[in-house]
Amino acid sequence: MDTFTYSDAMSSEQLDVEKIFLTTYIMSFEKFKELTDQRKLLNEIILSGKATEEQLVVQINLETIILDSCKEKIEQAVKETNTGDFNTEIITILSKRINDVYMLLFKKFKYDITLVSSYLEFCSKNKKIFSEYKIVLDDIMDTFHRDPEVYITGAHHALNECNDIESARRYIAIGIKFHDDFKKLYVEEFWVEIQNLNKTGDISIQTALKKYNSIIQQFKNDIHIHIDLVDTIFNEKIKMSQLHCIIIRDMIDKQKENELMWQKLSKIHLNGYVYNYDTEIIQKVQDPNRIDCIKNCICTYNKALKEAKSIMNKRKLWELFLDDVIEIYSSSDTDNQTNKNFINKLADQTFSQAYRSNIMKMPRHFIFWADRNHYDKDRELAVLKKGLTVSNNNVDLWSKLFKYYINHDFLKNAMAVLFESVSIIKEKSLPLWEIMEFYVLNTEEDMVEKFYKQASIIVKIEEINLRFRPEYLEWRVLTFDIESGQPKCHDLYKRMLRFETLNIIANEERHIKYMRKLYSEACNKFGHMDVELWYDCIRFEYMYGIPSLVDVIFAAGINLLEKSSYKTKLTEMKTELDAQFRLKIEVIHIED
Repeated sequence: MDTFTYSDAMSSEQLDVEKIFLTTYIMSFEKFKELTDQRKLLNEIILSGKATEEQLVVQINLETIILDSCKEKIEQAVKETNTGDFNTEIITILSKRINDVYMLLFKKFKYDITLVSSYLEFCSKNKKIFSEYKIVLDDIMDTFHRDPEVYITGAHHALNECNDIESARRYIAIGIKFHDDFKKLYVEEFWVEIQNLNKTGDISIQTALKKYNSIIQQFKNDIHIHIDLVDTIFNEKIKMSQLHCIIIRDMIDKQKENELMWQKLSKIHLNGYVYNYDTEIIQKVQDPNRIDCIKNCICTYNKALKEAKSIMNKRKLWELFLDDVIEIYSSSDTDNQTNKNFINKLADQTFSQAYRSNIMKMPRHFIFWADRNHYDKDRELAVLKKGLTVSNNNVDLWSKLFKYYINHDFLKNAMAVLFESVSIIKEKSLPLWEIMEFYVLNTEEDMVEKFYKQASIIVKIEEINLRFRPEYLEWRVLTFDIESGQPKCHDLYKRMLRFETLNIIANEERHIKYMRKLYSEACNKFGHMDVELWYDCIRFEYMYGIPSLVDVIFAAGINLLEKSSYKTKLTEMKTELDAQFRLKIEVIHIED
């Protein structure tokens, strides 16, 4: 059995130091006693071997909060007294206490990426006090093989916190040994060498190049991992080197026919780099002009489109091109009028070309182009209609066209779109019906009932019917009277019963009889699966009706409910109601 105590690891002097500091600066004596009692209880659970992972994590979090509070207090005291001679032994005491709980946690339970990460963060913050954690980290890397992310976390920690590249390399190598199909490990392996290259300069370039070539050779024609490697080195914190040129040259040479390569290259140009295809050198422009960057990005796509060998390849390039233009447009600086004008012109020219040449195929592009033409309602309408001829199963396009007609008060056209959409995209047209409901309720009162009949009865789409039948009932009850609602479904009965309850005080006798009738119908139709319905019915008779009917209703419910678990639940519910209302009846009799 693993043993662990809070007290045995500390001398009586340390315990006194902790008590004095905490009760002086952090908490009251009562709170300290509660903390001590909690620690003792957890210690007993640990010694019994019954401590759970959750209990240990909670204790770590509690002790960490106390530790952080002590650090803040010490920093405040040092600042106020302008001296560094403040007793900080409490930090050592609490840090070792937390470390002990982590050690027990790692011994008793499987390593978890979240726990390992939190432990490494704890060690980083307290490295002056607890330096031997590197031994623990090595043990984690050597024994834990379930989650490949743990090796990445360990490598980052070894390199960033310990400046230990050999350990970082070893951790990643172990991860690859047990997870050789996890591509992210290879990218991180390259990241380790790039970090080393960034620190040591060109003396390490051959090591990084060797690692890069090994990965590229292992994952031939894998554009995604090549792009990940590019992203790894094209980081603002990484100094430019010959390796940048080699990686971009290889990406262009090996992936020239892949449209994702051209998109990546265009984004690199957009970020202020310039690649010379003749010299195969890439450079970072100092303080690049935004318009020049955008022009370089566009030139990259133009080159790609010119060299595209198939219609499909060209279509995919256009799709990426339009996406990037939208991204440039959306992220543009609205305060810089020159840039704004340029980007607006770029968006209009690019999308106009794609639209006129019938190369535009994606619904999101038609929607963007329609929005850009909002000042010309005829052109906006034409774009949306053309979009639906290309992709008539897209909800967003149907919604956009429907809103166009609604916003221009073309109700007849809107209704036509509504019925056409429901015939094509079926239940996915529900958002359009919801917009129409809002519209007629606010602007076309004489059409409300016609709309509700269409939505809840005439249109044969169950999802739409069930969505609007309760609304139809509610509208009729509020507009006319309670009996105008005709139940068609489970939810309708419940809504009618709710309305009856609201009216029961004002029209007691009439509504009680009508409500009993509704409950009878609802329980007979839907009582085989709905325990709550029987509960409500019994409660109704207790509150407003005839309590002597309760046992009859309960017997009917037990007979009709299909599952034994439902019968058990109803029995429990009735027992509670019996106790509640019989006590109430007894109190009334006493008062009388």
